[in-house]
Amino acid sequence: MSAIAACLYVSLPEWQGRLRSRSFLLVPPVLAFICAYIMMGFVAPEHREPWLLRAALGLGLALGVLRGLFIKSDIDEFGLVRLPGARDGLLVTLVITAAMVAATLAPLVIEQAVAWVPYATGLAGFGATYLSGRAVVVYLRTRS
Repeated sequence: MSAIAACLYVSLPEWQGRLRSRSFLLVPPVLAFICAYIMMGFVAPEHREPWLLRAALGLGLALGVLRGLFIKSDIDEFGLVRLPGARDGLLVTLVITAAMVAATLAPLVIEQAVAWVPYATGLAGFGATYLSGRAVVVYLRTRS
């Protein structure tokens, strides 16, 4: 849970439209991947769906790269980047947060919810690769 809290915290400057360094764009995806890997440990072996996770990772990466190509970015004279109108990062981070909370707490309350943990893990993996693809493309596009 601390990884997702850190992911939310380091994403705040982007959501507020503030300037930040290009390398700082890569921090939220790393934290989101940590969350996705932690969630993989919650999936019981009999409930694992490797095809689902692979599909989610591939789709998230493809959509993240596409979004990164079309996202508007402003660069100042010091090389700091602002992403005006990039609210998709907020939405994806909140989805990862909800998936992690659901995968962690739901099986404690409802025993049948264990079967839904692979889907929540796939959703978190989708979000992590989306954020990664978007961040890497924006980082490469904003190089001087």
